[in-house]
Amino acid sequence: MPRNPKVAFAAAASALAMATLLSAGPAMAADMDPTPERLAICVGSGPTCTPNNVAWANLMSELGMAIAPTAFHSARTTGLGGFALSFEASFTHVNADATAGGQAYWQYGTEGPRDPNTHAFSIKNTNPDSLLGVYSLKARKGLAYGFEIAGDLGYVANTSLWVGGADVRWAILEGYRTGVLGYLPDVAIGGGVRTLGGSPKFFLTTVGLDAQISKPIAIDDSAVLTPYVGAQRVIIFADSSVVDLTPGVDPLNCGYLGPNVPGNKNATPANLGSRPPGDGMPICANSSADFQNDTTFNRERIHRWRWMAGLNYKFEILYLAAQFAMDLTAPSAENGVVGVTGGKQWTTSFEAGVSF
Repeated sequence: MPRNPKVAFAAAASALAMATLLSAGPAMAADMDPTPERLAICVGSGPTCTPNNVAWANLMSELGMAIAPTAFHSARTTGLGGFALSFEASFTHVNADATAGGQAYWQYGTEGPRDPNTHAFSIKNTNPDSLLGVYSLKARKGLAYGFEIAGDLGYVANTSLWVGGADVRWAILEGYRTGVLGYLPDVAIGGGVRTLGGSPKFFLTTVGLDAQISKPIAIDDSAVLTPYVGAQRVIIFADSSVVDLTPGVDPLNCGYLGPNVPGNKNATPANLGSRPPGDGMPICANSSADFQNDTTFNRERIHRWRWMAGLNYKFEILYLAAQFAMDLTAPSAENGVVGVTGGKQWTTSFEAGVSF
C-alpha cells in the first residue's frame, strides 16, 4: 500500500475513474446513437431511395468535432520522466434542430427514445441532445527534448459509442525561469487522433494539429496557476458502411425467387426481362427495387479551425483545469462544396488529475 497520502489518493482516484468509464457506457442502443440509414430521399410507393449526402456530411462534421482531440493542456509538458493521469469531461454544442438537404439531420440521424410499451425506437428523435458529452481517462508521459505522448480512452454519453486515440506534442520553448528567456511564454506544437467505435454503420476518425502558448504563475511554493491560449486544425474523416435506407421494408417480400445464377430454375427469360443471365442479382416475381436501397454515403473529408483558451491550477501533485474552444470560422467556410452549413460549435472541457 502507498504510504504517501497523496499517492494513495491518486491511486484511488484513478481506479474510480476507470471503473466509471467501464460501467457508465450503455450496453444497448441509446437515444443519441447515430442512425445514418434514416438520412435518405425516397420517392414512390416502393420506395426507391438515395442517400442524403448533405445531411450525412453535416451530421459527421458535428459529431467529428465532439470527439476530436481537445488539445486540453498548457504548452508546458510533464517534463522528462514526468507522468500525469486525469479524468476529462467535454461537452460540445451541436445544432440539434438544424436542417440540411431537406432533413433535420440530428432528429433523423439519431435513434430517439424507446416506446415504453413496445420498447421499439421511434422513426425520429424529436428531442435530440444539444450537448454531446464525452468522458475519458487520459494518461500523459514526458520524454526527453521536450516531447510528451498521451493516450485517451472514453465514451460518448447517451450512446453506445466509445472513443480512443493518442497525442504527441513538442514543447519548443518551456521551463525558462531566469534571464531574458524567463519572461517568454512556453510554446508547444502537437497533434492527436481520435477514432469512434461501437457502430458498424460508419467509420469516423478525427485528426487535430495544434499550437499553444502559456505562462505559469507561481502562487506560493506549492501552487501554480497556468493560463494558456491556442489554435487547432481539425480534419474529419467520415466513411460509410453499406446501409439499408429502408430498414422497415423486407426486400424478400418482393416474391423472391432466388439469385440469378446458373441452376436456378426460376432464372427464366420471363422473370429476367431485359437482364442478362447469371448476374447474381435477386429474382423477384414483383418489383425488386428495394434491393437497390442498400448503398453507401459519400466519403467526407471535412476541415475546420478552432481556437481555445484554458486555465490549469496545480497544487503539489493534484491539478484541476478548464478549457473553452470554439470555431474560428463558420463550418461552411471550407466545406461548402459538400453542403456543410451548420452554425459554429463550441466545446467546454473540465479535467481533474494527478501529475508526478
